[in-house]
Amino acid sequence: MILPKNMKLSRLPSPWSYLKVSVVSPSPLDITDLEFKSAILQSLQVNHGKVGSLSHVDVLKITPPSRCTSGYFTCHVILRVSSRQKEEVWSAVTLISTLQGTRCAVNTIKESPLLVSLLSTNSPTPGHHRYRHQPPVC
Repeated sequence: MILPKNMKLSRLPSPWSYLKVSVVSPSPLDITDLEFKSAILQSLQVNHGKVGSLSHVDVLKITPPSRCTSGYFTCHVILRVSSRQKEEVWSAVTLISTLQGTRCAVNTIKESPLLVSLLSTNSPTPGHHRYRHQPPVC
């Protein structure tokens, strides 16, 4: 099919957004997807009430913890969230300060409407990069 030159194709907005977050702690955390999702839903309930706790969140991948040069341990988590509820989930994730009874810092590294852009580590890809604070160098 050949389109006229003046016709433009547009892409519909994605119903999903993907967040890549890092979890930094003084000791290695062996968290499961169920534990992390539970922590997110609890944070949504506390910080955004019943409406926040109804947000859709899926934990797609958790990397094993690795030691940073600073002596801390870090792991990365990829989340799938509803695009409409992205801001609420982002803030709730950032406000998590304890997992498995251990103090931790959870930072959103990257957000994108495309999952594939979070899987690549070196290439410049669409999405937003934001840090609450500078994470330890790993």
